[in-house]
Amino acid sequence: MKQQLLLLRELQELDAKAQEVRQAMEALPEKLAPAKRDLARLEAMLQQEQDHIADTEKWRAEQEELIRREEEALKKAKTKLQATKNARDFAAASREIDNKKRAISEREEEVLKVIEALDATRKTMEAHEKDVDTLRQQVAGEEARITERLAELQGRLAEETADRGRIVEQVPPQLLKRYERIRKSRGIAVVPVKGGICNGCHVSLPPQLNNLLARFESIESCPQCYRLLYRIELLDDLPGAGPDQAD
Repeated sequence: MKQQLLLLRELQELDAKAQEVRQAMEALPEKLAPAKRDLARLEAMLQQEQDHIADTEKWRAEQEELIRREEEALKKAKTKLQATKNARDFAAASREIDNKKRAISEREEEVLKVIEALDATRKTMEAHEKDVDTLRQQVAGEEARITERLAELQGRLAEETADRGRIVEQVPPQLLKRYERIRKSRGIAVVPVKGGICNGCHVSLPPQLNNLLARFESIESCPQCYRLLYRIELLDDLPGAGPDQAD
């Protein structure tokens, strides 16, 4: 029975380590989530700025084309003015020329304002592009480190799984079933008894149960929490020490 208890304790220690490894593997990608959210936010902002610049450039091109057409119309109006033969036609042609000049001037002012705004937006976008590139590099570097760390943890888990298989082969099937059932419901399945108290649920055990544990004739369970028990003072000089406490 001593050997079986030692095997169970070793099995429990391996299961605890494997659980820690699995939790670490699950937690690693989450560490990168905030940086990825920030990167996505910055990329969205940058895309909006790029789209805004593209739309503004399109509008600018349209306005410049309109200015070109207005200038052609102005030339025609000036030619028309030169061909007038009476004061009425001259006045009408002059008004048309003034209107064309005013329209061209107003449109040119609008284009100049847009060009200034575009320059400011481009400077802001360039700064955001640098921020995005920096964060991309940071995220890529962290992803590489996480990938490397995950590979290490997977290697550890594979080793511990192999060790667990070696131990499981030595544990009687019925005892292994008891262990697995308690572990699933209680987390820790094997706990020591200290001073007649179960270290799993902290209740005092009947004296006769303590006596049974001392004989190592069978593996007993706590009547309160059903965890598998052993007298710690009888095993503390043997290898394979495991967790001493449970929740």
